[in-house]
Amino acid sequence: MTWTIETIREAAVAPADVFRLYADPSTWSEWGHNATWARADGPLVQGGTVEVRANYGKVYACRIRRLVADRALELEVRTPLFVVIQTYEVEERPDGAQVRHALQLSGRLAGILRLGARWLYRRLLNREVEKVIALAIARSGPGAGRSTPGVASTAP
Repeated sequence: MTWTIETIREAAVAPADVFRLYADPSTWSEWGHNATWARADGPLVQGGTVEVRANYGKVYACRIRRLVADRALELEVRTPLFVVIQTYEVEERPDGAQVRHALQLSGRLAGILRLGARWLYRRLLNREVEKVIALAIARSGPGAGRSTPGVASTAP
């Protein structure tokens, strides 16, 4: 079984300010719903990995499935019982940006999680998007709107 939830918000923030947070794993614990820390060995690249420590102590190797500079980051986490695909996207809008976070679960435990925790994941994604927007606004300033150095585009 596979299921997906998403949260989409529009905000008066420069898309590049949001993407800078996506491209910097050291910020993920500030806005991500289940990260106490995250680190990469270098700039993010498609096919690379980022180690992320979940709130309950387990460290996961998150594989970067898709990376589009200034626009999107997609991560895959494989556990013994399910696979999680996390998508983070930002698009320019006339008054700022549209921010979209999605969570897709599949595998043996996905059906049970859909029944018992879908509402919780929706709340967590809502808070996550609100946090990343607030952080992007708070950290914007000189240089806002520039592209993120060190991230190669891998547009589909």
